[in-house]
Amino acid sequence: MNNINFYNMKFITSIINYSNLGTFSGIEVAFLGYSNVGKSTMINCLSGNNKIARISKLPGRTKTINFFHVLSDFRIVDFPGYGYSKINYLDKKLLEKSLFFYLKNRECLKGIVLLSDIRFFLKSFDEFILQFLKKRNLFVLIILTKSDKISKREKKKIELLKYNKISHLHMNITICSFSKFYKNNIQFIRKILSKWYFLSKI
Repeated sequence: MNNINFYNMKFITSIINYSNLGTFSGIEVAFLGYSNVGKSTMINCLSGNNKIARISKLPGRTKTINFFHVLSDFRIVDFPGYGYSKINYLDKKLLEKSLFFYLKNRECLKGIVLLSDIRFFLKSFDEFILQFLKKRNLFVLIILTKSDKISKREKKKIELLKYNKISHLHMNITICSFSKFYKNNIQFIRKILSKWYFLSKI
């Protein structure tokens, strides 16, 4: 099974309202996570292009759902970070409605990449989303970002904690760590996404 060339990724478009989603006959993978967990950084590292996804200096300011071309029939959908968003209440509710409508109804959605700060590992809304997704047979990858922020001893503790927090979900979840400074596991992440793509084509 070959790996996809993610260096060909490019930004397509942005939307705010789920009514503007349109249809897509290919495969989509959604990137989710709290504000400031490093979703844009992850997409930039994945593509090898530090400018493909704009990184906001103020966490929670991103209002748009951003689409990125990987292949003609494969794209990544980057949702605004949830949590301590600085946007107004109405915009926040619209984005939440768009997120859950998308997760529930999007037929071309085949996988979820959930990014979580390794120091806090799966906050309440992360767990809520995973519970929400149990009824859908989706691939799930949890990326624990900012792994450079903790010691090796702390990483071992998290190894034990993470399985305890997700074992009750009875979902097929892959977990890895990542640091934007060391770019550890970036090839592994590319391999996982490539695998999802080819398995979804069967």
